[in-house]
Amino acid sequence: MADLLNINQKAPDFVLPADNGSVVSLQNARANGPVLLFFYPGDFTPVCTAEVCAFRDDYHLFRERNIVILGISSDPVERHQRFAEQCRVPFRLLSDTQLTVASLYGARGLLGMRRAYFLIDQQGFLRWQHAEVMPIFKLSNGRILEVVDQAFAMIPSDVEAR
Repeated sequence: MADLLNINQKAPDFVLPADNGSVVSLQNARANGPVLLFFYPGDFTPVCTAEVCAFRDDYHLFRERNIVILGISSDPVERHQRFAEQCRVPFRLLSDTQLTVASLYGARGLLGMRRAYFLIDQQGFLRWQHAEVMPIFKLSNGRILEVVDQAFAMIPSDVEAR
């Protein structure tokens, strides 16, 4: 297994095909807000389906924080299309069939893709990461949203400028 990245380092850029037929780059995604990349082992598996559906159900909470969600697995685009349609996924699922991007991020495991999360700011720097030891575990969205709020804490709007 490859090592994960270092916090505050520049996140590796990539270009991957998406479930909707487009091609997505990290650089272009960052133009729309900080990016939460999540790597997952595979479409239609029990834990991955629960994870993707949890992101779908809480999607509005991430968008309220201007977070762009991108899911990455080694499944081909055609499988992502069926999975996204069946699960009504409102964000892009990207296909990393050769595990090239997973290798860059340290999300490649002994049996394929590791379950891992990476929070990247709009300037392209890694602000947080987490990888599961066993792919049967996943982080709760509540925990991820706590990290997002801590990483991008802002001065409350009711504080007057002096």
